[in-house]
Amino acid sequence: MRWCEEVLGRIEVLDDATREHAGERASMLRLRATNGEFVLKRHRDGQHWHSEVHAYEKWAAACGADAPRLVAVRDEEPRALLITALPGRPIEGRVLAPQVERAVWRSAGHALAKLHGSAHGEYFGLCDRSGAPAGSAHVDACEYMRAAFDEWIERGERIGCIHDKERTIALRAQDGIGAFAGKRPTACHRDFCTANWLVTDDGAWSGMIDFEFAHWDVHTADFSRFAEWNWIARPDLFDALVDGYGQAIDRDQLFVSRALYALAAVVWGCEVGYLGFAREGREALEVLTSQSR
Repeated sequence: MRWCEEVLGRIEVLDDATREHAGERASMLRLRATNGEFVLKRHRDGQHWHSEVHAYEKWAAACGADAPRLVAVRDEEPRALLITALPGRPIEGRVLAPQVERAVWRSAGHALAKLHGSAHGEYFGLCDRSGAPAGSAHVDACEYMRAAFDEWIERGERIGCIHDKERTIALRAQDGIGAFAGKRPTACHRDFCTANWLVTDDGAWSGMIDFEFAHWDVHTADFSRFAEWNWIARPDLFDALVDGYGQAIDRDQLFVSRALYALAAVVWGCEVGYLGFAREGREALEVLTSQSR
């Protein structure tokens, strides 16, 4: 808080904006200063801090008003960043008229197109604040996707949470990885979902937040990671997202990315005890199984 005052001057804490969930590694406070409202985000995970700071410093500006503006970065413990506060609250859990929801999803697609167009990388994977690779890096999209499947399958087998039918659909999805041949690394949000889309009280799009999972990925990663599995229950919303994005999405690539996320949901959910999420991942794999027949 002293650091915030050094940056902003006198401040007032408006509320605790932390969203508690399994695996949560950051806390947030909404602040008011003389020149506006801001969000203080404190990270307990160094890689998430690096990912988010890099995304704000290198990518988010291309999104304009669709993303917060980075104000200051604290690079000593406790690591934190200050960003401008966007109006509104997450659309997740809000009850809105279908046409209002579709308008929000269309705006989200438009914002995502700006993020994806902000930069192309030289490798797939995590990076540190400077942009240097952090951990495994792949220059080939197919190798990157195959490694991701291998990792989640190995982790799942280690704790015995992958059933035969889930392994079958995962292997079937791996057979389609060739659809990514030649794809370049894209600046991806990688948690692009209603929990991170803000809307005003009347349901108008305000912007996207939380770039802590951002890294270089295939662009369909941002069309598959919906915690509410909206592509199953509300295909009209997904269609609105693609319409706002302005480019057709390759269905083969989308199938592979959805299978990868559903597999990750099963394994990660079992690892951390988020069993509802694991169950939803299994249900999504069932849907994908029927689509692949």
